[in-house]
Amino acid sequence: MTITDTTYPDATMRYGATARQVADVFEPAEATDSLVLLLHGGMWRDSDRMRTWSAGRALAEAGHLTATVEYRHGPGQWQQAFEDIETAIESIQLSGREWTIHNDAPRRITLVGHSSGGQLALWAAAQAGTLVTGVVALAPAAALVAMSQDGLGEGAVEEFLGGTPSESPEAYAAADPLGLAPQVPVRILHGAADTVIPLAISERYAAAHPGVRLVVDGADHASWGDPASTAWPHLLTAVREV
Repeated sequence: MTITDTTYPDATMRYGATARQVADVFEPAEATDSLVLLLHGGMWRDSDRMRTWSAGRALAEAGHLTATVEYRHGPGQWQQAFEDIETAIESIQLSGREWTIHNDAPRRITLVGHSSGGQLALWAAAQAGTLVTGVVALAPAAALVAMSQDGLGEGAVEEFLGGTPSESPEAYAAADPLGLAPQVPVRILHGAADTVIPLAISERYAAAHPGVRLVVDGADHASWGDPASTAWPHLLTAVREV
């Protein structure tokens, strides 16, 4: 996802005590019952929520209260990332009530994740009792064992999970979306021109979970976060429909 020099959030909130447990809020012009949480990509390495600011502003302009979520990530921090996603969902949906129509928590909570953020969004979709009502995953890292075996991500999967599938089987079992059945509606958007995470990864996930809808576009890996791209209308549609 991309950022422009003129896109800034309307507010920033903390959902935890650490420096990474923060989210930037983009307010729609009118009160809404739709909350969108954006999870940035970056292969669980050095990246931050600012890469989702342009998308956050554009989603707010489309009528969604939007929060771009930062979370702990880095070598071996998969459990911390999961904890942060769960905490952020709970905290932000409660904080969002001041923007909503009925002065209550948003009734629709859509989690949108790009690339490695898509892996986290799909993980959240599979958690029993999740507060999320729908997930849109953009070119997601949706099959971690396959990505490791195929040498994708320049070692990022192994770094995040603490080893290869044979070295860290418990981490892969807990984190790989391929083996985690979603509990809420899921839409996958993936471009045929993606050379970072090939379309085949999302096709594997969709085949494993028949209720998931896969939308294929001609986009590359980065296009999904750019409101000026031809891929952007697919994202807006998915957020409305999921």
